[in-house]
Amino acid sequence: MPAYEYTCTNCPEREVRITGIDDHTVICDKCGQVMVRQMDVDTLLATYTGPSDQAESTT
Repeated sequence: MPAYEYTCTNCPEREVRITGIDDHTVICDKCGQVMVRQMDVDTLLATYTGPSDQAESTT
């Protein structure tokens, strides 16, 4: 499962959690409010690319 960074909608809490791609509801451990998933290029590349996604040279 991929790791996503979440920020709280109520307090300044930020954390990384390993969740499924469809897990949209994450609750802040500090204040109990909903956290919002943050997406960045590094997370997307790490999640959706890998050795099997790259073309191999056959020369």
